[in-house]
Amino acid sequence: MYVIENTANGRYYRKLGVETHQYTDIKHATPFSKWKKAKQKADILHAAISPIGEQINFEVKQHKFYVLKNKNDKGYMNQVSWNVPKEEAKLFATEEDAKRESIDLATAMARVGVELSFKVEEI
Repeated sequence: MYVIENTANGRYYRKLGVETHQYTDIKHATPFSKWKKAKQKADILHAAISPIGEQINFEVKQHKFYVLKNKNDKGYMNQVSWNVPKEEAKLFATEEDAKRESIDLATAMARVGVELSFKVEEI
């Protein structure tokens, strides 16, 4: 997976809407599955800022993301569903975040009598 870094401030591109975005930490960055698509977006961002005189560059970086997989090898998306396809799974920026979420979710579900177990998988 790839992310776009704003080299001026070390923050990452996050798409908010069709024509709106913000720069945030890696946990909330918009991931791209292909380098070429991320590079195209980085070039568009650079072209939009260059005319106003800002010396800001955007760099495409590869970043490891993690998903939680249940025993049926399905990805985890949110508190409501844990049987979604891998492509729709909730992404975690760090392995520690994924492990923490796995423990929290398993603990919460155990309180209502549902036994769940997840393993962390790198994408």
